[in-house]
Amino acid sequence: MLQQKVNKMLIQKHKTELDTYIGKFLNHRYLIRDLIGKGGGGKVYLAEDCTNAGIPVAVKILSLNLDNQTISQRFAKEIFISSQLGRKSKHIVRILGYGITDDKIPFYVMEYLQGKNLLEFINNQPLTLENFFDIIYQICLGLQCAYQGVSLKGKICPVIHRDIKPENIFITPDAKKGKIVKILDFSIAKLLKERAGATLSQSFISSLPYTAPENMEGRKLLDIRSDIYSLGILMYQMLCGKHPFQLKSNSFGEWYQAHRFETPLLLNEMINEANVPVELENLVMSCLAKEIKNRPENITEVLEKLELIQRQFYQITKNDDKHISELSVDITPLKLTSKNICLQKKWPENKPIAPIAFPDLLYTVQGEIPTFWVMLPQADIYKFLDKQNTTEFIQKINIYPMIMWVTVLHEANLSLTRWLSYFLDIKDKQEERIVRHLAEKGYYHLLFFALEEPTKCPHVTTVTITPHQREQLLICLEASQNSQSLIPSNQSKTILKAEYEKIKPKILQRILDEQQKKTDIKLWLSNFFTKRFKF
Repeated sequence: MLQQKVNKMLIQKHKTELDTYIGKFLNHRYLIRDLIGKGGGGKVYLAEDCTNAGIPVAVKILSLNLDNQTISQRFAKEIFISSQLGRKSKHIVRILGYGITDDKIPFYVMEYLQGKNLLEFINNQPLTLENFFDIIYQICLGLQCAYQGVSLKGKICPVIHRDIKPENIFITPDAKKGKIVKILDFSIAKLLKERAGATLSQSFISSLPYTAPENMEGRKLLDIRSDIYSLGILMYQMLCGKHPFQLKSNSFGEWYQAHRFETPLLLNEMINEANVPVELENLVMSCLAKEIKNRPENITEVLEKLELIQRQFYQITKNDDKHISELSVDITPLKLTSKNICLQKKWPENKPIAPIAFPDLLYTVQGEIPTFWVMLPQADIYKFLDKQNTTEFIQKINIYPMIMWVTVLHEANLSLTRWLSYFLDIKDKQEERIVRHLAEKGYYHLLFFALEEPTKCPHVTTVTITPHQREQLLICLEASQNSQSLIPSNQSKTILKAEYEKIKPKILQRILDEQQKKTDIKLWLSNFFTKRFKF
């Protein structure tokens, strides 16, 4: 009954358009209800999966006829590739099945997504930098998964998309993350290893405004940098609200002329007061390079640069003395850095005045930033300022979705160490968000409060999380969505604490080893310059 109400709501959402497929069954399973999208590659329909409680699905019927065995095999292979990608990454739409109509027209079935495509989301307006980083990062993660390849006949084969455009990027609301970005139409991608087959001019599938020039030239040997060019146009459009090339005609010749020979305006020239960081502008323009060799080598390079730019944008440095942005911060009357916002924080009234630690999210114009609040004696705080610290995350997600967050403060000269810890229960929505922001941001602010004067935060430092730790946090989040709790939360805490006590000596030894390396380097440099520059 509930499913019928959902179906009715979904069907009423779309204005029914007269179509020969509407009302028909495909494969005696999928009842076509409405046409919800169409393009050069085919038409997309809202349908009911009648063998699965009538759940809504999306069916794409391609503009292709399987009139020979070669094309039929090719279609089956591409769907197999697509289904693998959808299982590997939540940022690629899931393929649920496929088939052939009575007229030998191929179709495939996807998860039904509610939301907007990127073109609708942009709506000719520049995105905020917060929205930009969130969306483009998820797109890059999906592409990275595809470029890492799928298993086909015992071999790992990278997959390029070839048709990256705003209509193939879908943004769907998510209760936990805010929004999930998914890439569509990987089923029309071609394996890199098959690029020596049919010429690209015979199988041209890209949309002209987003097509790399070498793709339009029909080159057989394309690689992921052709997708990076299309990604560059997406980034440009997201930041400006406009396409880098403003053409009056949609002809192949004019688009080729633009992609191959015209240089787009810089982002801050295209739109007044764009306020795009120079480093981000440079990255976008490098993706739009005319020659493949001048673009980023791979999507990982793009991701790394985006992370670095995002950190610079958020001013993640220990000497954080610059403004994060020129935008007004709603929660304060001044234009403040996230560090300055932290310095205005007061110890919560519902927390005891005691040496404890707990996490929280800091709300800024750039989004939510993870923080770790700690109360210590005033004397200890001064001892640990600008000293070595490290972060550990301990988990046993297979038995319970919980992470033990450990921050270690160490003062080598005094042999003083403080171990700060907190249990993050991923079942709790707020704490799940903290874990997600730790993974996505790659840092957190450490706020110090003194036992003697708890009303204000006198000192803040920024702690960086390693790429490996970020990856592990994302894996934990992904695993927690499907895991079942085998034990109660209290028992999980006991197990994690035992593991924590077990590895504490190793953590401390690693800190000491790192400190010794720094001391050895300083000593070597001192001796080197003393011998080199004797007077």
